[in-house]
Amino acid sequence: MLRRSIGTAARMVMGKTPFNSIRCNNNPVAQNQRKSLFQARWCSENNNNTTTEKIIYSDPDKPMAYWLFTCAGMVFGIVVVGGITRLTESGLSIVEWRPVTGMVPPLTEEEWAAEFEKYRGSPEFAQNPHCTLSDFKSIFFWEWFHRALGRTVGMVYFLPLVYFASRGRVSQHNLTKRLAILGSLGGLQGLIGWLMVKSGLQHNNFKDNSKATVSPYRLALHLGTAFILTLGLTTTGVHLYRGTLRARTRPVFKPMKKFVHGTMGWVFATAMTGAAVAGLDAGWIYCEFPKMGKGYVPPADELFLEKFGSAWPRNLYENPVFAQFTHRCMAMSSLLAVGLLSYKARNPVIAAALVGTPAGRALTLVQALTVWQVSLGIVTLMNETPIPLAVLHQASSLMLLTSLSVFQVLL
Repeated sequence: MLRRSIGTAARMVMGKTPFNSIRCNNNPVAQNQRKSLFQARWCSENNNNTTTEKIIYSDPDKPMAYWLFTCAGMVFGIVVVGGITRLTESGLSIVEWRPVTGMVPPLTEEEWAAEFEKYRGSPEFAQNPHCTLSDFKSIFFWEWFHRALGRTVGMVYFLPLVYFASRGRVSQHNLTKRLAILGSLGGLQGLIGWLMVKSGLQHNNFKDNSKATVSPYRLALHLGTAFILTLGLTTTGVHLYRGTLRARTRPVFKPMKKFVHGTMGWVFATAMTGAAVAGLDAGWIYCEFPKMGKGYVPPADELFLEKFGSAWPRNLYENPVFAQFTHRCMAMSSLLAVGLLSYKARNPVIAAALVGTPAGRALTLVQALTVWQVSLGIVTLMNETPIPLAVLHQASSLMLLTSLSVFQVLL
């Protein structure tokens, strides 16, 4: 058996063993035969739909995959709780950043009174002096829960990472750099979150009696980082689950994969304009669709405020009308982009290759989530942005982006 395995491996390297005789992507092979060849193999497939192309394959590592999927799910939960925190205006209730001791909330009436006294010195309380200790406890909970989830994700990520690294499984999959980047991105996410909150605690930022709130620029950066982290964790988990260090891309899929990447970028940008809408409370104006007032385009003096001129970045993140109009336009164009992606998938060769595969099912999920997300956005707007629908809308945008990222990995 050993001589046969060694001979098979040698013939494979020399190109004398048919590729279909070993496991590559969806072609099954016994686990013991795979382990007797190499831990990581250079494979090439040559049939009507592929060209000879070197691709790295390795044994699947499902425990590591489940670990990363768990982390991604927890970050998704943080995004949901963050949306609730924002919509309930709870984000400025904790005026200090204590990464370690902040994990424990106030437990006695004296501790609650001390925490409330700190909040009384914030710009938000100055604009809402009728806030009672009971009201404060309610908003404090969501901000504390949001931060506690972030700290928990950090432990869930780093403790197993140390274990897997000590067993050599991180270096085995050549994931040292990628996992280090994802961990750093998670730490950066916490820092950005505090800088965002800090922007809403500076009295000098609200001298013109404007509403005390966080910087919409930092809010978008905070949300965008969470999205990128979720996508990175999910796609890496998919690679580990399937046993691929990089997914095979057939020549017929390559133009489509490039289009998927472009669609992902556009959907991500759409989500970031949604962050601007959330940061400016722009969901409470023009609660109608498809028109905005008397026309499909709002009046020019509202679309471009005189103090900002035609500078679109400032109008996008400081002008609620421009933010909502931009988000509407990008949402419709994202729907069009996914529609074009679906049209490309109807190519007979591509359609035949997708039928009954995980990639085909992922595309179906992308299509369903796109229609759902656009419809949900319209319903949310027309109902004057109730908190449950708004939170669901934000969560669905991350689900859509995640399904797109999984689809491109599976191609």
